[in-house]
Amino acid sequence: MKPIFGPHTPRLLQFLTSMRGLPPAAIDLVTSTWNEASPLDRAVAWAHLQLGTAADEEYPIMAAASAARRAAMETARRLGRSDWAFWAAAWDAGAAITADGLSEGDYQTLTCPLGTVIPALKRAGPEDFGWWAPAPRVGQPLHSGAAGPGGQA
Repeated sequence: MKPIFGPHTPRLLQFLTSMRGLPPAAIDLVTSTWNEASPLDRAVAWAHLQLGTAADEEYPIMAAASAARRAAMETARRLGRSDWAFWAAAWDAGAAITADGLSEGDYQTLTCPLGTVIPALKRAGPEDFGWWAPAPRVGQPLHSGAAGPGGQA
């Protein structure tokens, strides 16, 4: 099987699954967080993302962003939420998850709104396994809410 979103396909698929399980209140929080963020910071992060990947024509960033937006639109429709900021936040996060070489600051700018409700969007570091932890079995939550290393939930 060829990973359609590049080497980060498992991370993106886990993100899409997590996003589809969000409750209405989480969508509202993502929407308000996205609306409060700086459009200039987002534009700069996107410029860095595109500059860093322009040489690789097969790079799957736009496909990942599109898949995330479609999943967000379906989730929002199902829950009666119509603010497009949720879809835009998903677009940003999908691209950031898939991009290689994106700075931590740009990654945070693009994932922050959804990171408020999906803690696993935090990049994996030496102190934890982040996205690299085994995927939960069907029916189990992605994030148990238990405090992890450093007391973070």
